[in-house]
Amino acid sequence: MLPYWRGVPDRCFYQEFQLGIAAALRDFGHQVFSFPFAERAPLELAEAKPFYRQITDARIDMVLDLACWGFGLSLVRLPAVEGVADLLYDRFGISYLAWLFDHPFNQQLVGAMAKRHYVLYPDRGHAQQVRLIYPTLRVTGEIFAPPAVRLESDFSVSNGTVSRPIDVLYVGNLEVQALDREKWRNPSKEQRPPFFDPGFCDALADAMLSVPDRSLHFCLQDAMATLDKAPGTFNVRAHVSLVENFLRHLHRRNMVVALARSGVRMQVVGKGWNLVGLPANVTVMASTDYEGIFRLAAQAKICLDVSTYLDGANDRVFSYALNRSVCFTNAAGYLRDAMGKEGGMRFYTVGNIDGLCTEVKALLAKPQESRDLGERAAQTVRSAHTWRQRIGSVLASVTH
Repeated sequence: MLPYWRGVPDRCFYQEFQLGIAAALRDFGHQVFSFPFAERAPLELAEAKPFYRQITDARIDMVLDLACWGFGLSLVRLPAVEGVADLLYDRFGISYLAWLFDHPFNQQLVGAMAKRHYVLYPDRGHAQQVRLIYPTLRVTGEIFAPPAVRLESDFSVSNGTVSRPIDVLYVGNLEVQALDREKWRNPSKEQRPPFFDPGFCDALADAMLSVPDRSLHFCLQDAMATLDKAPGTFNVRAHVSLVENFLRHLHRRNMVVALARSGVRMQVVGKGWNLVGLPANVTVMASTDYEGIFRLAAQAKICLDVSTYLDGANDRVFSYALNRSVCFTNAAGYLRDAMGKEGGMRFYTVGNIDGLCTEVKALLAKPQESRDLGERAAQTVRSAHTWRQRIGSVLASVTH
């Protein structure tokens, strides 16, 4: 079963992933059922009854919950048998797979309840991150499973027979208000969790900035060592979420602004960029839907990725490659091996902005090399990073 949150925006990553995962499961001979639910919260009785009927009638043995938005479905309890009220999933031996598509502290990882509870991470460092943030969480298994692609989302043309009018494409919102450390140094009473420690936020931010290509959980370990003794109610999650959001948008702004000021022609898609004062060689587009991102990538020679998933992948990099655009990303920990030496992806460090600008300009000056790299990138993704391949790996990792 693939639960489906009805409140999700139209034509975003959620629908794309649902389509790709469902098709892949069917390819492996599984029947796939969907259950639409209204809120990312425990089910109301009006939804719990049809959910129970669908679980039992279809004989569901696995629930694959994208972004953990359906965690509330796992809380449905059945009437007591011999004085014990079982959870629905446990009564029928159902495996619950929480598939994260963001950092663990940004998803409802600890809200679900199931004896057979698997967590799927988009970054290889997330398992260690969870142990630091949720030390009491116990799960059946942990699986590294970054996003993948549907071949139907390839809008490019092979062999470079169509021109690509966009030199460099960047897609992502910019939260200007997240760029100031005052957000944690002087938070409002409503934003301030119990035992809040601005010094911890500063220590974590400094650790992440001092070695920007180091995975977050290592930086978190360093920051936690600065605490004399964390109170039992110290909310690590709230602190880390604030700091990661600060770094996420700081790096986005720095990379995009540097490339723009280097004179490269760019198209930037996302909210907030009109507040930065980008030069005239940059076209800003406020937003597009998920298919629109693919179509823009198919028109771009280069796509820029700025990530905090340094040992994993976000939902964009493989889609850029599928559409034969050369992706420049700072997330080399996993992707360098996953794409291979000749896989058509380029890597940079946010600590060397001038180096990024130089490499981008050099590649734009070599159109044939750019086309060749884009072609190799598409071939690599088609051969190793489709949803069918990803689901095959997940199914092999879940024991029944």
